[in-house]
Amino acid sequence: MDHHDRELLGKQMSQLQFAPRRDGRLIFGMAGVFIAGLAVGGLLFTFGGKPSTPTALDDGRTALAFLLNGTASTGPQ
Repeated sequence: MDHHDRELLGKQMSQLQFAPRRDGRLIFGMAGVFIAGLAVGGLLFTFGGKPSTPTALDDGRTALAFLLNGTASTGPQ
């Protein structure tokens, strides 16, 4: 590419007009859609199904016991 080619390319590129980027609006829109999806999903699955019943794993003491004692079995007794 010589000097003449660069000059010609510069003239061609100066005629193109690029629209300014609006990344902030795009990110804000995507975050809004994500939060709206979480809200709608939470409403659908909370009120649409059976009410949840607490289990032993919902108790913090069970998780704490596994953390403190480990999950290794002591063998058959």
